[in-house]
Amino acid sequence: MLSLDASQIAERAAPFDYSEEIHWAGGAAARHNWQMMLAHTSAEWSGDLDATMETMTRNDPFQIMYATGLEVRGYEAMREFYRVRLTTFQGQGFFPHRWVVSDDLMVGNGYFYGTPTGTFFGMPTSGKTLCLPMTVWIYFEDGLIKGEVAYLDGHELRQQMVHGTSRRPTDPVL
Repeated sequence: MLSLDASQIAERAAPFDYSEEIHWAGGAAARHNWQMMLAHTSAEWSGDLDATMETMTRNDPFQIMYATGLEVRGYEAMREFYRVRLTTFQGQGFFPHRWVVSDDLMVGNGYFYGTPTGTFFGMPTSGKTLCLPMTVWIYFEDGLIKGEVAYLDGHELRQQMVHGTSRRPTDPVL
C-alpha cells in the first residue's frame, strides 16, 4: 500500500525535478493535492503501477492528450494505459518549470522530455528524443487524482517524432 506520509513521499520524490516555482491558490486541500501529485508521479516515474493506481479515484478517471487524440476513461482502462506507458517510456517524463496548485486542480507548465519506444500516447515512435513544451492540468476528486489533460503542439510533436530535437528540458518555457 502506498504511504501518503509526507516524509516518505518526499523521499520517493527526491530523485525527480518538480520545479521550485510553485504558486499556491488554495488552503489545506491544495497542500493535500500537491502531496497526492508527488505520490502519483514518483510512483509512475519509478515504474510502480500499483502505487500509481492507488493515487487515482475509481470513479471514471481519465487521461487526455489532445495533440495525439488519446483519450482514456475508466479505472481499468487507466490501469492498462499506465501498464503500457511503463513499457514504452520509463522515468520522469514531465519536467515542470512552474505550478499553480489549488483546492480543485493543479496546472503545470514545462516540457515533456524523453525517448519513448513503440506506440507513445497513441502515436508510433521513431527512437528520437522529444522535448516538447507542455501544459498539464491535473484534476482531483475526493482527495485522489481524477485525471490529467496534457496540452502540447501536435505539429511539433510529429516533427520531433521524425527528426528529434536539440531542445533541453532546462530551456526557458515561454
